[in-house]
Amino acid sequence: MYLKNQDKIAEISHLIPPNLNMFGVSADQNEKVLRKIYGLQLKKMRLMRGYTQTKVANAVNVTFQQIQKYEKGVNAVSVINELKFCEFFDCDRGYFVQPITENGYKFLKQKKNKLKSSLEDNRSELDAISDMTYIEERNQFYHKRKREKNDNQE
Repeated sequence: MYLKNQDKIAEISHLIPPNLNMFGVSADQNEKVLRKIYGLQLKKMRLMRGYTQTKVANAVNVTFQQIQKYEKGVNAVSVINELKFCEFFDCDRGYFVQPITENGYKFLKQKKNKLKSSLEDNRSELDAISDMTYIEERNQFYHKRKREKNDNQE
């Protein structure tokens, strides 16, 4: 059965990189990519083990139509079903998102950049405030010395 599915498995492996190329466009797009990659990995694992969608569906207590939707990336897999898949296939949870993690894609990268940008803006404002405070203190010191000097001359 494994040899019969060899071509399908190779085809699935070739579908992963084009989907990964769509990552990073937007948060919504990232979710679609995640569902699609997860589904491709699920299908690949199912074919490598020689199981039908019906057999997998019965094992995790969902319909075979739901397995089809998972594999196409239409529906997201719940955490409980993900754990059931891992138990059934005897694999690690990381397997299903491996193409994403191996390529270093991050879901919070944009937020971190926004946060970093925000911190840099705040730092610039603080620097400007501290520059102004320094200038004010310098001016006060200058005027105080000037007054003292004028007082001493009189």
